[in-house]
Amino acid sequence: MKLGVVLLAAGRSERFGGNKLLADYCGRPMVCRALEAATALRAACTAVVTGCGEIACLAEAYGCEVITNDAPQLGQSHSICLGVRAMQDMDAVLLMVCDQPRLTGASLERLVQDFMRSEKGIACLRDGTHQGNPAVFSRRYFDELLALQGDRGAKGVLRAHEDDLLVVDTVGPDELADADTPDMLAALCKGE
Repeated sequence: MKLGVVLLAAGRSERFGGNKLLADYCGRPMVCRALEAATALRAACTAVVTGCGEIACLAEAYGCEVITNDAPQLGQSHSICLGVRAMQDMDAVLLMVCDQPRLTGASLERLVQDFMRSEKGIACLRDGTHQGNPAVFSRRYFDELLALQGDRGAKGVLRAHEDDLLVVDTVGPDELADADTPDMLAALCKGE
């Protein structure tokens, strides 16, 4: 199976008060944690959707393709569309955000392996408190992902196809906790 990975890194971080993905998380920019977890998969193609030059440089340093999003105001759906369009020759695409600094490569590997062993068309991670992102979608859902609009992620596609959804537990606790504010980021780092 040819897997494409799309990291969504074009958000405006309005609640954070600056580009949260470049904020320090335990000594490095938070986005580096996502890049490490994603590239550990060694997928057929790993791409980062961003409009930030610094994030683009970091993505390239990790060997990722860069997809430029010049219109972040169109919301997360626009980034998803840009990413999925770039993965048209893949059998499946894994979509992930970059503000879950505790997410591990081991959990992403479990997600992909369980998805490939199953006959389901969608799989997502769950850590006890959060469920839904990251998620893997087979090619048959690409058109639905491309039809998303506004500041919505792919949760609507997950909910519409719960009968075709595999839910996979993360390796560790709180891996899907996100950092939407500086205080949330500091709290996550303290727990490391």
